[in-house]
Amino acid sequence: MNQPLKNVRSLLDRLGLDAAVIVSRANKYYLTGYEYDEGYLLIDGSDIRLFVDPRFSIYARNRVPDAAVIESKQPMIELNRHLKKLRHIGFDGSALLHKDFMVITSALSRQKFLFIEQHLLKMRAVKTADEVNFIKKASSASGAAIKRLIRGLSSGLTEKQVAAMLNLELINAGADDISFETVIAFDERAAYAHAIPSNSVELAGKRLMLCDFGALYRGYHSDETHTFFINKPDSEAKKLYNAVRGAHDRAIDAAKPGMKASELDRLARGFLDLQGYGKYFGHALGHGVGLDVHESPSISYRSKDILKRGMVFTIEPGVYIPGWGGIRIESMVYLSNNGKEVLTKRHNPVINPEVSWTFMK
Repeated sequence: MNQPLKNVRSLLDRLGLDAAVIVSRANKYYLTGYEYDEGYLLIDGSDIRLFVDPRFSIYARNRVPDAAVIESKQPMIELNRHLKKLRHIGFDGSALLHKDFMVITSALSRQKFLFIEQHLLKMRAVKTADEVNFIKKASSASGAAIKRLIRGLSSGLTEKQVAAMLNLELINAGADDISFETVIAFDERAAYAHAIPSNSVELAGKRLMLCDFGALYRGYHSDETHTFFINKPDSEAKKLYNAVRGAHDRAIDAAKPGMKASELDRLARGFLDLQGYGKYFGHALGHGVGLDVHESPSISYRSKDILKRGMVFTIEPGVYIPGWGGIRIESMVYLSNNGKEVLTKRHNPVINPEVSWTFMK
């Protein structure tokens, strides 16, 4: 039995539950290696059952040999038959539609239910050695992809074309897929923290480019953001970049096990306040990264999370000024038993598209 399954069974004992129903793809994969959205996983004190329709039964039996794979054209109804034998049931509600929950529970009048997704997220926040290795592989692919991208760009490309090029470079660098929809934004459009790349805005004549992207490897994500300046930035741009980089570096330097995640956010936000840019920083400082690109811990001023060894999370301060643009610098940090490790390689932020995109000093 793997450690995550042991942890879930310990959770059942601690909460007085007879069994847990796992619905989300990420949590099913975390516990068993089953990779599809479809299907319901039922875990009790001694057995693992996976309820799937015929499309997935062969794969499930090969992928999850320790589980009893129960094939049914109506897996939810079959799941219900087993739940009727139980009294106290934990539900992973993170991917369970309300209508499906009502279908399941409406016929179970004697049962009591408890949502346990927050417990599962806390388990997943502390990574195993294998998980960290997969995240590192994803991060390595991201680093190689952005390096290749800036060598191959030309001034006539649009945001959407640059995003497509970066997506291809991620696959070429060994990623299984992109982590999320790649963000490429030029100049004033970089003020949109999650800009949708345009097919009409060209790089020609622009002064900055924001790139937010990640790779997926063996189910695990990476996430990073770079802001590049086209030719030498002016004094205002330098001041803005140095303020964001200062907040970024101070937060990473301060991160350690036992620290409140909210303290990291306050530290970075306080630095940007002193620089006069605090009002332009409107989102949280960071988030955990793993089977989901956004997961526990939350690095925000409202977070109740405590940093622990084994956690992987982002530090991503940003300044977004309407009509001017935005600067965000995002790195992934791993708190290991030997200290901390920054998984994201930073690059020279100054590039020149008219000179084969070589870095400038």
